[in-house]
Amino acid sequence: MKTVVIIENEAVELGALVGLFTHWQKELNILNAEREQAAIDLMSRQRVDLVVCDLSRPGGSTLDDFSLLTHTFPYVPCIALYKRESFIPEEALRRGASHCLEKPVDTSRLLLHAGELLDAATSGKIKGIPIHSFLQMLETEEKTCTLQIDRENDTGLLYVKNGVLISAETKKFTGEAAAHLILSWQESVVRIRFFNGQRKRQINKPLISIIMEAFSLGGKGNQLHQGILNPKHQLPLKHLSTLGKRIPLEIGSQIKLEFPHLDALLESEMVGMLQENCLIVTNPQPFSDLEELVGSEQRVIIKYVHKGRVWMFKAQLLKTVESPSQLLFFEYPGVIHYHELRKAKRTSIFVPSTFHIKEEPELYATLIDLSMTGSLCQIKHKGDKPLPQIDINSTILLRCLLPGIKEEQQIDGRVRNIQIDPAETRVGIEFENLQPHLADTIGKYLYSIESFS
Repeated sequence: MKTVVIIENEAVELGALVGLFTHWQKELNILNAEREQAAIDLMSRQRVDLVVCDLSRPGGSTLDDFSLLTHTFPYVPCIALYKRESFIPEEALRRGASHCLEKPVDTSRLLLHAGELLDAATSGKIKGIPIHSFLQMLETEEKTCTLQIDRENDTGLLYVKNGVLISAETKKFTGEAAAHLILSWQESVVRIRFFNGQRKRQINKPLISIIMEAFSLGGKGNQLHQGILNPKHQLPLKHLSTLGKRIPLEIGSQIKLEFPHLDALLESEMVGMLQENCLIVTNPQPFSDLEELVGSEQRVIIKYVHKGRVWMFKAQLLKTVESPSQLLFFEYPGVIHYHELRKAKRTSIFVPSTFHIKEEPELYATLIDLSMTGSLCQIKHKGDKPLPQIDINSTILLRCLLPGIKEEQQIDGRVRNIQIDPAETRVGIEFENLQPHLADTIGKYLYSIESFS
């Protein structure tokens, strides 16, 4: 049930708003607070999905009080009501209001905005997907939202604006330190929530740098945050020969360079490759004079993230050029190393299937991601027809044709995470009691895909 807090101290106005919302949606939980501070106290004790604040109420508080509310809860959308002579709507919007409506209020507009914001307040709950993978997806889609990550006795907040991670918070830390800590968490539940923009940018590094630093700190077992940051999911370092193969590094990829005479990792970009000959990357910015390293026996450590792995190798700097662009030429590595960032090897796939919940009609779906332990199932929405209720931990039955098997197979599973978007629903499924021949088929398929990548 969604909860709406109405900040209003005038009985007639409050009664009208409560009546409007309860008539609109009977399942809403409507709460009242006379002032912003009372709303903050209430919202600290229970979850709230929307605030409607009358800025022109008799004896009402100032915009500073309103700012305190929106800054304390940047993941809760707020509709501000005002009178033209009392407040300037542009200022309320700057201070975190999602919409400003002049009184007397157009009730149809109020309900339209309320419906949109209630849908956006929490878009879904995700469990079992690495946080770094989800952040990279948001970066690609240029989304704006708050990720609320709940784990044991702590809660973390990641603020994403137009796909860029701008800030992070835990109970004890903020900024990069909080982001590093959150990215190390396992067995966490991620909730996609609203973001009103009321956080200044504290993180100025690219997302790839934050992920790499978090991984590096965990991999070395360094002391951090007055404790040990040591991700449980980190698997042993593996090795891959590049003889006759193109290394898995795409043009335009962001990479990190660790020079022997520098303490910090430097940012660069992959711009070219001659297989088994050399790699070409941009000179790190700000421009670094690396001429003394050309031909040196000291090697540079190159790191990057690609397809759920952190890759790394050592390479000698062969040449630097300044014209027409500042570029570095590195030797082509004979061996590269990688850590899996995910517990289970997985790959993208496109397998039509049916998705069946007990006592509900079958749904047509597609398996779009496959691992030894489960799959991601995509269900497209058809018109306004609602889907059956899908709950975390509910059991399901999949029917599909797996690669290499001609007969339709039945696979039992359990729902582990759900993401609901306007056009589709994605359901993360953990396989249960997978038959040995199916496990063998999936394993062979996954490793055959890897051998060609």
